[in-house]
Amino acid sequence: MSTLVVESPGLLTTVQDLGRMGYGALGVSPSGAADTVAMRLGNLLVGNPTGAAVLEMTLLGGRFLFPQGAVVALAGADFGASLDGRAAEMWTPHVVEPGMKLVLGATNNYARCY
Repeated sequence: MSTLVVESPGLLTTVQDLGRMGYGALGVSPSGAADTVAMRLGNLLVGNPTGAAVLEMTLLGGRFLFPQGAVVALAGADFGASLDGRAAEMWTPHVVEPGMKLVLGATNNYARCY
């Protein structure tokens, strides 16, 4: 399992999944990712189950370090991401070597990036 170090979380970065359906009668909202399509597609790109938890960034990304490396994909809004200083394409799996840093800025379109 890979380790993720959040050096800077950005404006509002949370861990989200598909939520908890069926508890409305008990006063519990479903919650979960705001853009479940982007979340599911991002998970598919890296070989995860579609409902696996993701980081949901809103309006402004952050800085993330991968001490052991990982495979990541960016889905949803374009936050102008870079991986060790080089542009990181959206909707594409990226092999992150140990020690590499992913940096995301402000949104270029829409609100949420996964």
